Amino acid sequence: MDDNKVVIGGSLIDALKGNYQLSVRQVLEQSFNVTKSNLVSLIGGFLILLGINVLMVLALMSVFSIDAIESSAQIQYLASILQAVISAPLLGGLMLMGIKHSVGIQTKTADVFNGFNVLLPLITVAVISSLLSILVSELMVLVHPNFAILVSLYITVILSLAMPLVVERGVGPLSALYYSIKITHFKLPKFILLFLIILGLLFVAIIPFGLGLIWMLPMIYNLIGVVYRDIIGVTVIEKSKKDNSSENISA
Repeated sequence: MDDNKVVIGGSLIDALKGNYQLSVRQVLEQSFNVTKSNLVSLIGGFLILLGINVLMVLALMSVFSIDAIESSAQIQYLASILQAVISAPLLGGLMLMGIKHSVGIQTKTADVFNGFNVLLPLITVAVISSLLSILVSELMVLVHPNFAILVSLYITVILSLAMPLVVERGVGPLSALYYSIKITHFKLPKFILLFLIILGLLFVAIIPFGLGLIWMLPMIYNLIGVVYRDIIGVTVIEKSKKDNSSENISA
């Protein structure tokens, strides 16, 4: 029998019309439960991401002095864009891992490299997001520094579904950015509340020598997976009618 594609969770069409529910409490509870059984692979993925970013910082420090980096906004912007480009495929891989976990599919650390399957679209989303954040933040600083922080928070929230749409659904980068903005605005207060709760939990996680990050960082990507599943839906491949378990994401 041929493989069958099945969508678990929400619907992209309905999400674009605002026909979805977002329960902050349920998302947090489900993300916590998912993380209990899907921790090790994400930790491994984060270590790979961290290692590559450390290498990037060392490379920058070999070209520019620390004083030059600290005093030059241009160098800092360049570093931000380079980080976005280098990290994009790995972040996409982490997000895809979280999406898989949300529908009960186990992953391994090497799955963090699955984002390279859609390398250019992920980089495009990352670069546009970074440039937009830098540009708008600079404009807001002219009004008031606090506005820059608020706008940065807003941009992060409204673009949070763009990479998942690229890596799971294969949506083009510009469409993914548009879809993310449109979908999040229907329930923007809840998205912002959820984001602020995560920031608060991250702050608490840092207090005990950063040990709490071992749990919180994987949970963030499992949370993205749960939110994505509930709102947009995850397309999986069902191997057969005798085996109801969905084994592979169809991306």
